[in-house]
Amino acid sequence: MIEFLENDLPPQGVGFSFVYCNHKESSAQSIEYFISAIVRQLVERRQTIPQEVRTLYEKHQGKETSPTLGECLTVIQSLSKDCSEVYIVIDALDECIDKNGQMLWNELLDKLEDSVHNIRLLYTSRHMENAEGVLKNSTQIDIRASEADMKAYVQMQLKSNYRLLGFCKKDPKLEEAILEVVVSKADGM
Repeated sequence: MIEFLENDLPPQGVGFSFVYCNHKESSAQSIEYFISAIVRQLVERRQTIPQEVRTLYEKHQGKETSPTLGECLTVIQSLSKDCSEVYIVIDALDECIDKNGQMLWNELLDKLEDSVHNIRLLYTSRHMENAEGVLKNSTQIDIRASEADMKAYVQMQLKSNYRLLGFCKKDPKLEEAILEVVVSKADGM
């Protein structure tokens, strides 16, 4: 998907950004963090830096301050007006949580939809309870890995990890045991 967006969309007039959520990084994750990342990526795709971005940079330069959420939303709104479409890909939306374990995804999507009139959103996620609100009218495609695909992936990981490979050579039944446990616990993910 990322390769298609980067290589096959017109270089000008289309904005895109990729956001990677990770529950292990929840201490850094916030609405401001994600919106700032999207703004940065939208600016990086341009040939010149827009004046409102320069002004915002100069306002915070040397003061050890960061733009506020409101400032970032104003910039993202302005940047999106110059685009025919803005594609935003969010990986692992279900891991969009803050340092307190609070889910951020609904507020994040609300802010994006309010600020970006021409948004095209694609997200990946495990099943999420309470997926109302912004996601209720979304098209959902369930994708599950086949057992054969999972086994092939785990086998590749076992063979490419020197330490695991050594353990498996010492105990020939270990590789099969690892495969069985990992595939059964993965449940198609």
